[in-house]
Parts: sequence; C-alpha cells; structure tokens
Amino acid sequence: MKGLMTITGIILMICVIVTAAYTPKSAAMPSEQPPEVRELSVAESTLQEETYKLSVYEEKVAAFEKGKDYPLYISDVYVSTLPKADRELLEKGIAASDRKTLNRLIEDYCS
Repeated sequence: MKGLMTITGIILMICVIVTAAYTPKSAAMPSEQPPEVRELSVAESTLQEETYKLSVYEEKVAAFEKGKDYPLYISDVYVSTLPKADRELLEKGIAASDRKTLNRLIEDYCS
C-alpha cells in the first residue's frame, strides 16, 4: 500500500511539474507560433534557469549542479526500479532552479 501511494505521489508530482513547465505565461494572449515552437521555447528557458538537475549516474538517481559532470548527491535508488515514465524523465534530466526544489525532487524519487 505504501509503495502504491509513493508511486501515485511521484506520478502526481511529475504531472504538476510538466503542467507548470508547459503552461503559457500569458493565457489571455495565445502565441501565434505553432505548438512545437512554443514548447521548445519553454524548454529552452527552463534549461537557462536551471541551477541543478536530477538525472542518472551509474544507473542510480543523482543530483547535479549546473556545469558539473560529477553529482552532488547519488541516491541508493536504481533507476530501473522506477516506472517507465520516471525513467524517461530522469534520462533527459529534471531541472531545478534552486536547492529547495532539488531537495523536493530527491525526496519524491528516493523516498
């Protein structure tokens, strides 16, 4: 039961993060650009604001500081034990703008 609640919480958190990342800043004035261009712009701005990233290191969930090849933190959680959607997100890297956000992501994926 605890495992099911954890997975449900992780999926919910991923949905919130993805929704926040792809929500237009101005809903009142939709952009005239095609959706693919808007998504790319949002992804690029997220990467520019990224200070930390949750990703994979030696098959485990790990936290990286921008520009560093060696992680700040390596968890005991193997990525292979996570749901497919989580594995895909971690392979791409999940951006975190500050340490508080990074800690929340670590807690979500590693608890």
